[in-house]
Amino acid sequence: MKSRMIAALFAVPLFTLAAAGQSAPNPAAAKVDVSSIAPPAHPATEAQIREYLALNHAIDTAHQLIKDDLRTSRATSAPYFTPGFWDDMETALMQIDLVPYFVPAYQKYFSEEDMAATIAFYKSPAGQHLLAAQSSISSAARASLVTAGREAGIEVGKKHADEIERLMKQQQPASQPSIQVPNLSK
Repeated sequence: MKSRMIAALFAVPLFTLAAAGQSAPNPAAAKVDVSSIAPPAHPATEAQIREYLALNHAIDTAHQLIKDDLRTSRATSAPYFTPGFWDDMETALMQIDLVPYFVPAYQKYFSEEDMAATIAFYKSPAGQHLLAAQSSISSAARASLVTAGREAGIEVGKKHADEIERLMKQQQPASQPSIQVPNLSK
């Protein structure tokens, strides 16, 4: 049980690493069966991949995502996970060289030629513009998505308001004061 809890704590930051090495999801690309893509005859070199990851700040992004996930885990964890535990966890995770974990994945899909072209793009004025704007674009999209998610949640809440109210009343012990159910039908 103890080892499972600790393993779960590592899972969130480590899953985050995978997300940091890629750009925003492309719905069209999600339909491609990547298992049918043959590995390149001349895969991208580790040096190319390191340069690419440096140009697009993927490692910095991964570290920030890990810190964000750790902050959330720290805030919601059981009290027996002490501040010292979380400080040590952050230190240990920040010391991991992340690049070797990305290299085999990129080499499976990128040839030296593909990676050279990708690096050339990121070094171009258009690539530099994309890098400079990417954070602002992501923030703007995230804010819009939060609003859309909130609106969807309100609509679903309205649809199920009667059911939710009935179940809340059923689960309330008689000794507890009445739960104020939010009026979602407005």
